[in-house]
Amino acid sequence: MRKLIIANWKMNGNISKIKHDLESYAQNPITNQDNIIFALPYVFLDNASQVQKIYGAQYKISSQDISQFDGFGAYTGEVSGTILSDLGVEYAIVGHSERRKIGETSDVLAKKLELAINNKITPIYCIGESYEDRVENNYLIKLEKELEILFELNQLVSNIIIAYEPIWAIGTGLTPSIAQIDEIMRLIKVTVKKNLPNAYVSTIYGGSVIADNTKDFLESSLVDGLLVGGASLKAEEFIKICSCGQSVMSTT
Repeated sequence: MRKLIIANWKMNGNISKIKHDLESYAQNPITNQDNIIFALPYVFLDNASQVQKIYGAQYKISSQDISQFDGFGAYTGEVSGTILSDLGVEYAIVGHSERRKIGETSDVLAKKLELAINNKITPIYCIGESYEDRVENNYLIKLEKELEILFELNQLVSNIIIAYEPIWAIGTGLTPSIAQIDEIMRLIKVTVKKNLPNAYVSTIYGGSVIADNTKDFLESSLVDGLLVGGASLKAEEFIKICSCGQSVMSTT
């Protein structure tokens, strides 16, 4: 199985750039693959879906978040799983540290995960420790606690992507060693297998991923893919990352 490459474009882009880039990626055999996922701002999801249909693109579309409220209703500014599903969105990022930082609680994240799954949207669930957690050797406890949210959903979870993004590595240029990443990937796989034995789980790494370090990350048998931030906004850089992803297979 090819390793996942997920591009998180965060709060970037405009309609013309989104259209141009996605059309280019749809016509490039390196990026037009079903293991490539583009996570776009809400306002561009419909445009992305239209490009995907016009070109018959194999890549997938993800939202960067999902509402804790389902269906339709008086929730100004929210976008529900029902709406995302109607747009053809297949994935949703849940629990990114940049969302947790502005106050998303465990209860909110649990609800978002539940509603993603109920709407047949695969969650990309992010976990990660702070620099202080790492220095004080509390990082395993922190990560296990963040994983516990999944276990409360129990039988609902059948397919999920878990992204390990150490907060201290996001956008800083710092990266953990392969041994440190493998330790967390092993923790996730063992813990999830124990508590969700019937779930299909992919474990990916994110945090200052660039073309030059992609191969090192992906060569780990425990890393099933990458969540790419800033580097995914640069077409040439992202194509290099995807090219490396095509050449390294996952054992999941």
